[in-house]
Parts: sequence; C-alpha cells; structure tokens
Amino acid sequence: MTRIELCLDHISPTKREDLLEIIYEELRISPGEITADGNFELDLTNHDPETADSENAPFVRINGLLFARVSPQRMRELINGRKRGV
Repeated sequence: MTRIELCLDHISPTKREDLLEIIYEELRISPGEITADGNFELDLTNHDPETADSENAPFVRINGLLFARVSPQRMRELINGRKRGV
C-alpha cells in the first residue's frame, strides 16, 4: 500500500485544497480514506520536525519519502508514478 501524507504546516487553505483536489481526481479518496483496491491511503499531518522550513512548503510524504514544494502538477506526477510502480 502507498501511504500519502499531506503536511498542513505552512500551507494555505487554497494550496491544500488544490492538492487534495488532484489526489481526489487521481485516486477518488479524501483524507482518512483508502482506495477501493487498497493500494493508496491518504492522511493529513501536522507539526513534522522535518517540515519546519516554510520556504519549501507544501510538503508531501509518500511511504516515508519527503517531497518539498509540491505543486498540483507534481502531486499528479507522484501519484501516477506510484500507480505505474515507479
């Protein structure tokens, strides 16, 4: 299972919603849900010591790997890469 964690630290509501919209378009899940096939899980997180740098927000952690400055397009690329097994 691929675990996606969207860090809410240093992210505006608009950016948060933009990223969540991409995740929903690609996976049809909202925070706290797992895809019907059981391959993806989405959680929201707060106060991660590794994401203290607001200049590099928004942060997304996928299976423990931290990604910084994640745009909606980058979020789509990360998800599609995981779908393909990259």
